[in-house]
Amino acid sequence: MKPIKLLVLLALMLAPAVASAQYYGGGGGPSYYGGGPHFHQRWGRLAWGFSVGLGGMHSPDGLTTCDNCANAVAFEVDGHIGGMINNRLGLMLEGQVNGRTVHADDGTGNGDSVLTQNALMVAAQYWILPMLWVKGGIGLAGLEKDNNYVSYDYGTGVAFMGAVGVELLSARFFAIDLQARLIDGVYNSGDGNITAGTIGLGFNWY
Repeated sequence: MKPIKLLVLLALMLAPAVASAQYYGGGGGPSYYGGGPHFHQRWGRLAWGFSVGLGGMHSPDGLTTCDNCANAVAFEVDGHIGGMINNRLGLMLEGQVNGRTVHADDGTGNGDSVLTQNALMVAAQYWILPMLWVKGGIGLAGLEKDNNYVSYDYGTGVAFMGAVGVELLSARFFAIDLQARLIDGVYNSGDGNITAGTIGLGFNWY
């Protein structure tokens, strides 16, 4: 038998075995879902995790102004819990806190304050590629300012959140991702809206 025919025959014989190994995640690698790009088999699993990040906060009304503050960088902490609808889509309840130092501006002379925006949202996360995802959420936002002496509550509003992430460590049951998040809290108390953008590191379990 000619070498070319022998190679073709061997390829035909090995093709089902290779396809089966790809479907079931053989070869000692992570378990994947077959068909197109190989996504992790996370369907039906609990999804939970958290992330921390740094960035900035902005208000068109100047509420976030602090030219001489020692800590002008905004911090961000978030957490989520939910479930995977299929291997590419997860629905979850998500909480997020953004804060930064601002001018007290309360007439007390007690120094600078910390402006904090809290949000509780329903979010959907979708994997475009096995290690690339986008997320969007909507819910309630709350805004307050505190300098350990005087606390001012700006009331509640509507929160809109968007995020994109890349899984630096990607496995079926665990992932570490680098993510960028943007959240906007819209209030009707006369203080307009607060927009916060951060880049952070996320830790996720499935």
